[in-house]
Amino acid sequence: MGRPSILGHRGCRGRLENTLPAFRRALKYADGIEFDVRMTGDGKLVIHHGCSFQANGSRYRLRALSLRELRRLHPLGNLVPTVKEVLRSFPGALLNADIKEIDAVGSTIRLVERHRATENTVFSSESPEIVRAVLRECPGCRVGLSIVGYSSVLWIPRLREVTSVHVPIDAVSYIGYRPLLVLLRALRRRRLKVYLWNYRMDERVWVPRLLPLADAIISDDPARLRKSFYVGSLPEGGDAHVGTQ
Repeated sequence: MGRPSILGHRGCRGRLENTLPAFRRALKYADGIEFDVRMTGDGKLVIHHGCSFQANGSRYRLRALSLRELRRLHPLGNLVPTVKEVLRSFPGALLNADIKEIDAVGSTIRLVERHRATENTVFSSESPEIVRAVLRECPGCRVGLSIVGYSSVLWIPRLREVTSVHVPIDAVSYIGYRPLLVLLRALRRRRLKVYLWNYRMDERVWVPRLLPLADAIISDDPARLRKSFYVGSLPEGGDAHVGTQ
């Protein structure tokens, strides 16, 4: 297996995450970007993690706002991008579109198809319902299930058409390191791609140990990941045995 791809988690995690500047910075060091897709009240596909945001002492729901209102009220203003702007800005980059709402499935797929980016895009979700909707809408697309807890694992054998499973590194904290290795090996035996993504863990500690079992790393800080140790295959000090059966 070749070197796993690096994808920037929301570009680069932080104040400007899920914005074009974050994606541009990520792509200086990464092969692609991961981003969250939601829909505004006027049907525009936007890049935003939460279904709401806080501003001026009030909480606003994206579904209650037009794109213009969202950009006027949001703390990041016009930096909140649309999916169309991302597709136009980064042609050829590897993309992981994490679809957060089932209503956004069809529009997202059609937009990706119009920009001829299907071959570069993985559609993923933590929602089995959304995953099934993507599979129905685009049977030939690459589709991944994101694990967010024990219950997610039970869906893996039920969603036979998925091509990847997106595993959080913090799973090590609730199932343990060895059971996590067992899970990753089992996924590879099923010929599923493994995307590791970070949630409140130190990538410099855990990525080297899990790298041989990953096809992609969704990194909070691609620059640090690349500069710290991501050269060749397994960095010095990693667990050389973890990829064995």
